[in-house]
Amino acid sequence: MDVLFTYDKIKRLATIQSEYLENIREHFSVKEQKFGLAKFNPYAPDRKYVIAPKGQFEIGLFAEIIMHLRKLDIPFNIQLSPDFKQAISLGYNIKSFYGLKLTLRDYQKDIVDICLKKGFGTIVLATAGGKTLTMATLIENIVNNTTDPVKTLIIVPDIGLVNQTYNDFIDYGIDADRLSRWTGTIEINKEADIIIANMSILQSELSDISWIPHISLLIVDEVHKLRRDNKINSIIRKIKTMHKFGFTGTLPTDLLDQWNIIGKIGPILYEKMAYELRDENYVAKSSVLILNVTYSDAPDYDYADAASTKNYHAELEFIGNHEGRSNIISRISKNFSNNGLILVDRIEHGINLYNKLSTELVDKQVFFIRGDVDVDDRKKIQDKMEISNNVVCIAISKIFSTGINIKNLHFIMFASGGKAKVKIVQAIGRGLRLHENKESLTVIDIADYLQYSIKHLEERKKLYESEKIRFTTKNIHAE
Repeated sequence: MDVLFTYDKIKRLATIQSEYLENIREHFSVKEQKFGLAKFNPYAPDRKYVIAPKGQFEIGLFAEIIMHLRKLDIPFNIQLSPDFKQAISLGYNIKSFYGLKLTLRDYQKDIVDICLKKGFGTIVLATAGGKTLTMATLIENIVNNTTDPVKTLIIVPDIGLVNQTYNDFIDYGIDADRLSRWTGTIEINKEADIIIANMSILQSELSDISWIPHISLLIVDEVHKLRRDNKINSIIRKIKTMHKFGFTGTLPTDLLDQWNIIGKIGPILYEKMAYELRDENYVAKSSVLILNVTYSDAPDYDYADAASTKNYHAELEFIGNHEGRSNIISRISKNFSNNGLILVDRIEHGINLYNKLSTELVDKQVFFIRGDVDVDDRKKIQDKMEISNNVVCIAISKIFSTGINIKNLHFIMFASGGKAKVKIVQAIGRGLRLHENKESLTVIDIADYLQYSIKHLEERKKLYESEKIRFTTKNIHAE
C-alpha cells in the first residue's frame, strides 16, 4: 500500500496521501471527554484528531507515524516528496565540537551530538541532569559551525527561570553582551544573539513580537508546558525556522499534549530517566515514606451530589484545615535537622502551615513562597537554603515544582497529595542534586485515608514504581 508524504512550504504543514489515511488518523486520536451540555449534543465530536481529514499534520509527528506503520503487518511503500525530504533534512554540518567552561557528562555530549545531527527534536532529560548546560553547549556548537548568523530564542516558563538561565549561561562562559533577558521588568535587547524570555511576556498583548518569526533557532525549556490548548502554541506557530528543540524532565501523560509537543518541536531524540542518573551516581539516591493518615472525624460526603466537585473540594478543605494533620507535619519537620521543602496546592493551606510551623519550630527558619512573593525574594530564600541548615520552606507546588535548584535539600514533603505525574516527578527532582552534606533525599508522602486521596495515592505508587523509587508505608492517626 502506498503512503506519500508531501510538504507545503507556505503553510508549513505536511500531508499524508494514502488509502490507509483514515486508519492512521484513528490511531492518532483520543476519545473526546464531554462535559456539561456537550454530553447531550449529538453533533459534538466523539474523538480528537491530530491529523486533519485531508491528511495535514505538523511535521514533527512524522517519526511517530512511521513507527506506527512499521508495527503493522502491512507492506507499505513509503514515499517522500522532494519538499518533504528537504523539510526534515535539518542536521548541521559539524566540523568541530565546541565546549564551554564545564565539562559535559557523557550523556550530555550524546544529546548535543544527536541534536546537531537531526537539527530539531525533543529531549527528555530527568531533573538534575543538567539541561541548561546541555542547551548552552548545543547553541555554541551551532553558532561555531555555521557561517550564517544564529539568532536564538529560549522560552522558559517564568521570570525566575529567565534569570537563572541567564546567570548560568554567563557562568558557563557565554559573554553577557550576547545575551538578553526579556521579562515584564527587563526590556529586550533585540540585537542580542540569545534572547531568554518567559512565556507570559511572549503572550502579552502589549508585547511586540514582530521579530519572532525570523529567529533561526528556538529552544523551549520545560517543554511539557506546551499543552495543546495553551496560547503559547500560536506563538510557536509564528516562528518560521524548522530548527526547534524542546527540553523537559518528563512528558505529559495526555497523548494529545505529547503529540502537540512532538508535532511543533520535533520527535523524541533522547531519553534519560531519573533512575539512570541515580544508578550512574550523577544525582542523590532517594526513597519515599508514605504516611497513611486515618481520621476519626472524616468529612461527610454528599453522595446524592456525587457527580459534582463539591465533595472533592470539601475533602481539600478538610485536609488543609485539620489540626491533627498539621501536627503530624510539624512533628516531622521538627525531627529533620536539615533543610526541607513542603509543597502545598492551596494558598490557605500554606498559610495555615506557615503560621503553625513558624511558631512551633523555634530552632528553624520557616518561609512560605507563594505567587505574590517577589522573584528576588524567592532567590534570597533559595540562596539561604544553600548555605544554611534547619530551613523549612513551604511553597505552592506550581511555583517550586520546576526550575528551582537547591542542592542542600534533604527532605521534600507532599502535603497536598494529588496525582499529576509531571508535578510529582519534577518536584522530586528539586532535591536530587548532589551536595557535600547530603547522602540521600527523603520524600514524605502524606496520604490521607479519604475518598479521593486514597485513589490519588494509588496513582502516585504507580509513578514511584515506574521511576524505580523505593517506598515504604506507615500508618498514623491524626488526633
